[in-house]
Amino acid sequence: MLKFVRVLPGLLFVVFLFQTANAVTFVVTKTADTNDGTCDADCSLREAVVAANASAEADVINFSSLFDTAQTITLSGTDIIITSSGGLTINGPGADKLTVSGNNASRVFSNNTGAVTTISGLRVTGGNGVSTVTTGRGGGVYNSGGTLTLTNLIISGNTAANGGGANNAGTATLNIINCILSNNTATGAGGALQNFAGNTTNIRNSSIHNNTSNSTTTGGGAMQANGVVTISNSTFANNSTVGGSGAIYYNGTGLVMTNVTIASNTSTANGGGIHKATATLNAFLRNNIIAGNNGAAGSPDITGAFNSEGNNLIGNVGTSTTWVASDKLNISPMLGAFGDNGGFGNTFLPMPGSPAIDAGQNCVVDLSCSANNPPVALTTDQRGIARPSNGTVDIGAVEVAAAVNVSVGGRVLSDTGAGMPNTLVFLNSPGGTRSTRTNSFGYYRFDNVLTGTMLTVGVSSKLFNYANQNVTVNGQISNLDFQPTIQAVK
Repeated sequence: MLKFVRVLPGLLFVVFLFQTANAVTFVVTKTADTNDGTCDADCSLREAVVAANASAEADVINFSSLFDTAQTITLSGTDIIITSSGGLTINGPGADKLTVSGNNASRVFSNNTGAVTTISGLRVTGGNGVSTVTTGRGGGVYNSGGTLTLTNLIISGNTAANGGGANNAGTATLNIINCILSNNTATGAGGALQNFAGNTTNIRNSSIHNNTSNSTTTGGGAMQANGVVTISNSTFANNSTVGGSGAIYYNGTGLVMTNVTIASNTSTANGGGIHKATATLNAFLRNNIIAGNNGAAGSPDITGAFNSEGNNLIGNVGTSTTWVASDKLNISPMLGAFGDNGGFGNTFLPMPGSPAIDAGQNCVVDLSCSANNPPVALTTDQRGIARPSNGTVDIGAVEVAAAVNVSVGGRVLSDTGAGMPNTLVFLNSPGGTRSTRTNSFGYYRFDNVLTGTMLTVGVSSKLFNYANQNVTVNGQISNLDFQPTIQAVK
């Protein structure tokens, strides 16, 4: 506003006082996908986004206490289109609490040109890429010329022609941080994700697994990586294609990949893990595991010419070239099963004796590498475990904690929930088999168990049958309890 203030006789000062509007917070209060044009006490997610689009400020969308328990918002046949010029942050309550479904009738989210958006804490599913904004790209999420950051999202069960889970196009930047992209399908390229030429995608601390591309040419079971792509502290597993590369098909202008694990991916053509389709040396790899993939004969893990920055572990180099002396070639990384090793997504944990342990470059921790550093310092691994844990960074997405002795214990219960006294419990580990008995309240404990090991713990009882439990020891375990399955003899 404009205000006139007389300070001295005959002298007039003009003082401009500017009022800065505060960011508006909209609260979603229901699961119904309505749109009456107003976000008030009765506000849908769509109404909240429409209101934010109409605001020139940096707006926030939160969710009411209704979403403290698991809820699903099912879209009514059209995607939610974000055009907000002032910036928008959607704070979901958690991917276990909120699912937004396209109901296999539309895409779920479209982020349009110029929109600067962050979406976190929800699950995107049931998207099929249908939209007024370029049908066929991005089953769940399409970033068309905007800047989009996805954090703590699960993008799963979506389909599209290109980029089954997500697609980045139109001179856009897409940041995927601490996310899970799984079980998405593309009839064309990029089962989970496609990055178009001229665009930038940054992936960090994420698990991309069990995605499928049905393209017989470009493929990319997990990702078709054109344009500029950086990937760090992330895991690609169990992705597949009938075309080029089970995990990553790269034909871009720049790739920097640091502390990534690519394993158990499948392609019937070219590399099971990575296929580089260009001869240009513009793909920089440091501290990565690429092993245990299934590709065409002679190239099971990787194909193409890469710029190795050193300390990569390649299971089978096949026809790939330009590796350096510090790379570990044609050896097994000795990885455990793909599963829950802590953190938001599944990972591969290097087993004791793995050549990946304490074999990487520490420069990734403080960005002191001579060239092609990751976008951010990797002071933790994909799960949030500190790097390095034993003086030297491990190769791959997971840092193995320095081995220490801990205890593993829990309680053996009856069918009524009472503790089972004097019951035999056994523990199988790489070091052999041990046993102990529960105390009078049904509790048991094994001491001096080495972290980083995989165990099988079981119970032997004449009264009840108990299923064995497999566990990876990352720290102290005090709640490995046993409930009876089928009653045996009473």
